[in-house]
Amino acid sequence: MKPRTFYILLALIAVLGSLAVYFATSQFGPGLSTDGARYLSTAESLAAGRGAIDYLGEPLVNWPPLYPAIVAVLHWLTRADVMLIAQAINIVAFGVIIALSGVFVLRALPGRHSFALLAALVIASSRALVETAANVASDPLFMLCVLLWLLAAQQYAATRSPRSFWQMALLAAAGCFLRYAGSSLVMAGGLLVLWAWRSEWRQALVRACAYGALAAGPIGLWAVFHNYRLTGILLGTHQPSYPPGLFVAAIEKVASWLLPERILLIVPPLALFGGLLAALALRSTRQRWAAWLQRTLAAPVLPAAAFTLVYGAMLVFTISYSEHRVPGSQRLHAVLLPCLLVLGYTLYQEFGPRLAGAWRTLALAAAAVWLLFPIYRTVDYVRSSYAEGDVSYYNLYNTRALRRSDLAAHLSQFPFEPDDKVYSNNEGAAWFLLRRRIYRLPRYDGETQASLQAALTEFDGWPAPDDTAWLIWFGDALDYKRDVPTPQQMREHIPASTMRVLNNYRSGYGEIYVLDTE
Repeated sequence: MKPRTFYILLALIAVLGSLAVYFATSQFGPGLSTDGARYLSTAESLAAGRGAIDYLGEPLVNWPPLYPAIVAVLHWLTRADVMLIAQAINIVAFGVIIALSGVFVLRALPGRHSFALLAALVIASSRALVETAANVASDPLFMLCVLLWLLAAQQYAATRSPRSFWQMALLAAAGCFLRYAGSSLVMAGGLLVLWAWRSEWRQALVRACAYGALAAGPIGLWAVFHNYRLTGILLGTHQPSYPPGLFVAAIEKVASWLLPERILLIVPPLALFGGLLAALALRSTRQRWAAWLQRTLAAPVLPAAAFTLVYGAMLVFTISYSEHRVPGSQRLHAVLLPCLLVLGYTLYQEFGPRLAGAWRTLALAAAAVWLLFPIYRTVDYVRSSYAEGDVSYYNLYNTRALRRSDLAAHLSQFPFEPDDKVYSNNEGAAWFLLRRRIYRLPRYDGETQASLQAALTEFDGWPAPDDTAWLIWFGDALDYKRDVPTPQQMREHIPASTMRVLNNYRSGYGEIYVLDTE
């Protein structure tokens, strides 16, 4: 295939992928999770000169600041709504991700133009990636940063050029400011530098340490002088991990990218993984493993192997098990898809059957038929999201039902004053509807309720006597935080106050309470 033809087709695939994200978000905008609401409210605060604080008035610590900073700059320059800016960023970023994935695969597998285009189609039709791009999150920009790093790393592994070294370090530093998981680029780059200079061990150690300092130094300074200074925490707090469960979850997510759910219900993903290992064992010879290792450690493929090793270990040993064990949470894992395609092809080159003639044609036809599966799933997702708002696991707030609810209509006409305090049992939903500072309610152990009384009596965030305060209480129609005391439980603990439903207003989504303090 001629290079010009390849790049024209690759650009066409990239445009189609961007259009998929555009149509999925064109009616209601991008999906919005609690993390996304924190990002966008922080962007609004930055643009207004209030600093890196979110809708709760808390400093941004659990997430790095580059993504809200980018949104803030664009918001300040264009005066466009932050939701619209986030949507535009992701539409453009996804198209570039597809294009860079095709270029990366072709560089890793020289001469395999057809497979590089197939890989680009797989990326463009990946429902996991389309869903990620259709939601407010830093993940699309992070994946874009990862792909640029992989391209620079391929060049460095081949030439050890200073320019590529600096590109890798700067991209790793940027990746850390997009997601703390960018530290995987720091560690993978350190391994890559050590390997590239393995014949000169002193140079290898010096250059690897220099790379680590350049790549990790900036986020380290942010963690110490911003995060720790304000909260006593370096990189935020997260739920505990559970490596065995996260390993199984990772296998299940990758299998779901390749096969329909009906098949996975019959043949569990772990069984498929075991079957793959058995097939490799049957085809295994010392010569094949040596050839595969040589191919993997070569400059074009080594960056993919190093990043997959480090980032994959993070997915198993560091991320929150309770949040990411569910099938719908795939945004962290989908970052690995381009690398897995490259590494999977290198395995096939050494251990797969050699196909020629009619068998090769049949294999290509089978690949084309298989591609209909992810395309169908993505088209179904785009169609559903166009009609109802993003239907992915991530979208909690920007749904057709909530946007068109009577509660949303009522709040849009409500005469809040700038100094009024607004409390809610779902702060993210309240911010989405009001775009203003939201105040926390007390929390307690929702399972045992042992600390309910203490949470109510020790809570120091009740409104002061001279405050005008309101409570927006979201009911069961919206997934809300169940470790918040009910209005009935709170009534007797708000100092010198009464709590009543405003004008007897009630809706399927909740109520608005007046907090009258004396």
